[in-house]
Order: sequence, then structure tokens, then C-alpha cells
Amino acid sequence: MGGLRLGPGLGVALYVLLVASAGLAFFGRRYPGRLPVPLETVTPWVFAVFIACFAVYRFGLANARKYPASKAFFQVGLAVVVFLLLLPSSRAPYVPTGTALGQALADPDPRLRALAAEVARYRPDGRGYVPALVQALSDPDPTVRAQAHASLVSLTGVDLGSPEAPGAVDAWRRRYP
Repeated sequence: MGGLRLGPGLGVALYVLLVASAGLAFFGRRYPGRLPVPLETVTPWVFAVFIACFAVYRFGLANARKYPASKAFFQVGLAVVVFLLLLPSSRAPYVPTGTALGQALADPDPRLRALAAEVARYRPDGRGYVPALVQALSDPDPTVRAQAHASLVSLTGVDLGSPEAPGAVDAWRRRYP
């Protein structure tokens, strides 16, 4: 296509890009906050490079009448949908409300929310509550915010700032979406 051979070399490069982007995406989703922030930011764009190369490859084959055009359009379209799901704006924070502690973090009573935020740091599965604790940093009650911050520092091992510090809540949200 246009003097570019669409042979096995491009196929291997596409496979490497796909495996790299899938590995980054799955690891980043399974263990939020464990990848460095710049690497988490670049993950969807690695997949976008794969999509661009894949589209050139598939449409080149379709143009040479060696691959059905409808199948190529479907595959590229599906890849674009997956890319849109990888974007940070599409990630909904997971709040484990199926547990009593998860329900307590969303309770209308601020005393119960504060207690739940405190208890989360002592739970063996406490890392699962990190997204809910990040949300609790914006709670109207200052005790809930303070307990959520203390639990986040205890569970993550980093302190990105207290909820009252300017920009700290945004830093927590970027680091642990």
C-alpha cells in the first residue's frame, strides 16, 4: 500500500503493541495507583497507536482485496470503542457498596461515614476501599474528610495532601481514580 509492504513485520509490530497496551491497561485497572502516573496517562495512547497501525494494515488489505472491507471496518470500530473505554474520563470509581463497610461509607449519617473511613484502614481488604475513600475526601463533614485522608495515607503509603490543602483532592483523584 503506497510502497509500504503489509507483510509479517507489521503484523509482529501490531501484536507487540496490542500485548503491551493490553498488559498496561489490565494491570492499571486491576491495581489502580500501582503504575507511575505518567505511565497510567500514556496507557490509552499506546492502544491508540495500535489502532492507527491496525487500521492502516486492515484497510490496506481490504484495498488490495485480500480482506473483507466490512470486517475491517467492524474490527477498527470495535478497537475505537475499547480505546474510549480506556480513557480516564470513562473510569467510574468503584465503591464496594455490597459490603457493610461500603454501605457505611455512603450512609447519610456523617458519624457513621467517619467511622467507616477509619475502619477501612484496618481491614485486610482495605485497598479495595481506596476509590471510596478518595470520594470521601470531598465529604461535607470535616471529620469524614480527616478520617478518609488518614486511611488513604495508611493504605497507600503516600500522602498527597490533606483534603483542606489546595489541589490535594484533585491529586488524590488523579493518582487513584
